[in-house]
Amino acid sequence: MAGGIAIWDRFPPTQRMVINYTLTCNLACDHCIVESNPTRRERLTLDEVRSVLEQGQRTGKRHVTFSGGEVFLYPQVMCQAIAHGVRLGYVVDVESNAFWARNPAQAEARLRPFVEAGIHGLSLSADVHHMRYFPVERPINAARAARASGLATEIQFCTSADEQADEQIRAALIAAGEPFVVLELLDRGRAREMHRIWRGRPVTELPDCDDLTTTVHATGDAYACCQLDIGVDDMKRTPVFLGPVRGPGSDPAEQARRERLVHAFHDPQSPAYFRTMVAEDPQFQDLADARFTNICDFCLRALSDPARVAALERVLARAGRTAC
Repeated sequence: MAGGIAIWDRFPPTQRMVINYTLTCNLACDHCIVESNPTRRERLTLDEVRSVLEQGQRTGKRHVTFSGGEVFLYPQVMCQAIAHGVRLGYVVDVESNAFWARNPAQAEARLRPFVEAGIHGLSLSADVHHMRYFPVERPINAARAARASGLATEIQFCTSADEQADEQIRAALIAAGEPFVVLELLDRGRAREMHRIWRGRPVTELPDCDDLTTTVHATGDAYACCQLDIGVDDMKRTPVFLGPVRGPGSDPAEQARRERLVHAFHDPQSPAYFRTMVAEDPQFQDLADARFTNICDFCLRALSDPARVAALERVLARAGRTAC
């Protein structure tokens, strides 16, 4: 009975935005792709968050998810950011590990300021990686408090190598009547160091990408994808890295150009669709026989080559769909 619905699927990826407000977290989960922990201090300022929201509104964004780290560590600033997003017309969701939901009364009290600020949804985590730190009752308490306040709710369950512990958590969620969304472990961040065998697949077996959601990271950098891998520089060598949102290097026009290029690469209706490029363009044909752990691995390997990026731009220019 997983039965959960991913709440951000209420909007298509191109209308969504993620703001990873902070890398500070009270936990240090061994599968965390952004490698948050209690000692990390990277964080966006409130003014930066407001600026990002305003820029997103101008480019057609309608939904924003505030994530971390753990955003409930900063309730006052987060509620100001949420209220600003609501004033701009966003549907606003928040992700949390639910450390604050020790009992039903405390869950309701800690959630109330976020509800009053205008959030529409709450996404929670319940799996082996998080439940090392506190019991599964906390995300259950948080989900119930959120629903009682009229919020869309989602509990995310990420699989682990410990099948027995996984089953115990699934059983607890089912017994509580809580639906959940099952996520697979990703090969990035701290999860890269976990003992897993990653099976390579050819391009023909890879799914299309559904994670092209503009993401602003706590470091002040923007990406065209929400599945970040910032522990290495690979992503910054591709157009998926849109550039900084702070300082003199910030260039909204260049960021928009890069994002259009990445979207075209993953759009089945585009002449630069990745399956078409691999089948027909000489710059990409060597990828036809390669193996990839997932669509993210393929994307980074394909777009890290400047010659391939130039080939994409030529195809789009010929079709009158230039990324420029």
